[in-house]
Amino acid sequence: MTQMETQPGDRSSVIVDPVTFEVIRHRLWAINDDQAMIAARLSGSPVVYEALDFNAALMTGDGRGLYSGIYIIQHASTIDVFVRKVIEEWGAENMREGDMFFSNDPWWGALHANDGILATPIFWEGEIVSWAGIVMHDNDVGSPVPGSFVVGSEDRFGEAPIFPPIKMVENFELRSDLERAYLRNHRTPELNALNLRARLASMRITHRRIHELIEQYGIEAFLASQEQIIDYVERVVRRRLTDMPDGTWSDQIYHDHDGRNDELYPMRCAITKTGDRLIVDFTGTSPQAPGAVNCARPAMEGAVLGVFLTFLCYDLPWAVDAGRRVIEIVSQEGTINNALSPAGVSMASIMATLSTQDVVANAFAKMLMASDELRAEAQACWSPGINCPVMAGLDRHGEPFAHVFMDCCGGGGGARTFGDGVDSGGILHSMSSTIPNAETTESRSPVLQVYRRERRDSGGHGRWRGGAGIEFGILPHKNPIPIVSVTLASGVSQPEGHGLSGGTPASVKSNVVYRGSNVRDLFAGGQIPDSTELLEGAEVDVLAAKDHTVLDDGDFLVTVVNGGGGFGDPLRRDPELVVRDVRHGLISPEIARTIYGVALGDGAHDATATESARDELRATRLRDGRPVAEGAGGGTLDGGAVLHQVADTIEAVEVDGARSLRCTECHHRFGAYDEDHKQGTLMRELPITATSALNETGRVDEIVLREFACPGCGTAVAMDVQLRDEPVLAESSFGRKG
Repeated sequence: MTQMETQPGDRSSVIVDPVTFEVIRHRLWAINDDQAMIAARLSGSPVVYEALDFNAALMTGDGRGLYSGIYIIQHASTIDVFVRKVIEEWGAENMREGDMFFSNDPWWGALHANDGILATPIFWEGEIVSWAGIVMHDNDVGSPVPGSFVVGSEDRFGEAPIFPPIKMVENFELRSDLERAYLRNHRTPELNALNLRARLASMRITHRRIHELIEQYGIEAFLASQEQIIDYVERVVRRRLTDMPDGTWSDQIYHDHDGRNDELYPMRCAITKTGDRLIVDFTGTSPQAPGAVNCARPAMEGAVLGVFLTFLCYDLPWAVDAGRRVIEIVSQEGTINNALSPAGVSMASIMATLSTQDVVANAFAKMLMASDELRAEAQACWSPGINCPVMAGLDRHGEPFAHVFMDCCGGGGGARTFGDGVDSGGILHSMSSTIPNAETTESRSPVLQVYRRERRDSGGHGRWRGGAGIEFGILPHKNPIPIVSVTLASGVSQPEGHGLSGGTPASVKSNVVYRGSNVRDLFAGGQIPDSTELLEGAEVDVLAAKDHTVLDDGDFLVTVVNGGGGFGDPLRRDPELVVRDVRHGLISPEIARTIYGVALGDGAHDATATESARDELRATRLRDGRPVAEGAGGGTLDGGAVLHQVADTIEAVEVDGARSLRCTECHHRFGAYDEDHKQGTLMRELPITATSALNETGRVDEIVLREFACPGCGTAVAMDVQLRDEPVLAESSFGRKG
């Protein structure tokens, strides 16, 4: 079964035959998937067993990431950090079979205090040969604010207690004293105790299955296969990188509101690909915030690696260590996604971590568009960030409750290079997460979930449309006292679901309370509202991105979770698809006319009027746009050899021995091959309300949409979301750097 090339015991030289290797790697893959699902089924928390806010991982004996589960990726892609720190702290010689180590410390690998990691070494004949680990989100782990996402905290000392690694389990049994200490300050101790036991039980089964695998194939084949799995993933990814052009691709987003102040924090990312290596550079990212939205370096690395696994390992084992071999991360300490203690980090998992994921994914997508092999993997931003109400108080039985509304997992997918994004398709960082059943929500908390629907004009527009997000309405019901509601959102001040290649961003998110609403009067009259059109209130309260309010009897909360970004110029979309989207309530007639240039009438479109409207919109871009850089580009390039695509309507060509970038529609020359094509475009600024009326609740006076168009034909090639006075952002450039 194995071939020894040198001395027995030198496992680095063991070669496992291809059939055995395939069997072992798929068995390990299945073991990790099973340990995740077993843990979820044993959990008592809907956040875990319905919304699947958890993940599992397998590591090598020395703590290198081998397999990540298919749930919240950044949960699993940081467990290897935790394990290596535990090995360093304890020493392998001080560990025993059945030991399990726990932490919820963000500087030790947890995303935030709610995300407790439990990891165990797996021994064979006295040697650690593997590790297993599971992260679960616990509803509340103690803090001044229910749910433990602490709106208003200045630093971690005003948040939930964090535990550096402790040996929570010995000989496969929980240490009751440590468990009591950990659960003492939690508002949901029973659920959290169940989650601890779910982790433990699942990893006991994993321990047994790893032993069965070793017994069947031998320890040498098992250890060698672990190395070959990581090597295999690394080898394939390096080949994929080598086959795409060298260059640098950039993006910038803002993180709005730090939990104390409604400030904007820029986060910048530049990805440089040289040969078979990547540098992910966050230079220019804002210093850490005086609030709870920061994340520590392990979470930032987990977000980067999550994007790497999603975009480059779509058909490979999710071996985190392969990503660590290929990617160099450049990040200054003390920034919003590489925060130093005692920074506030209680919102880290859903704030700076997700912002990191979004900005990296945007830059990755631009890179993939230049690859013939991987172009189909490029996607515009999925529903960015989060919009997640957390409610607490007393339930209808007078018992304390704290509930996280995981409907935030119902955002829209980003448009692809070949098709629309998935409506209410989910979240990029967990392809398996789901939105909970309304009945479960109502059984766990004293509310009625009156309606939930896909929201019109919440997705980005383009040749391919971003998936629609959702809107849902919640009414307190049979609550003995008013409900405390904590708003946790980002992308409220500005659209952050960026589009690609001229596609527009998705809408902003929002949370609006109709105080003393007419919902119960509508019930009495036999009507159940399914949108805001029928709603009235004594006053309408638009909540900030991070907010803390109270819902009294009759108050009605409406939450909008936005969709994904669009791809390509909206004026290139098939008019029949626009008609269909209007008919299905996914875009409004106004957007069909002003963004897509489609003239509607009697359930169809007027082809002649549509062509005229689109010509006029392109002419407006040419008339109102100003050159980004005077003298950049210019002229027409015909003929030559196409080297590769750059964006939807931009290609790299070689004509008469010179390499340039040109428009695929009119052959206008944007500039030299190693220059940013955006410098050779015309730019005009639009209000953020131009792409969705939902954006009226954003910072309409400060934030603008910058549309970049071809000077030759008026085709839109890029759109950025920026502060009005900021310089134009870099997009991409080709060739080796440095």
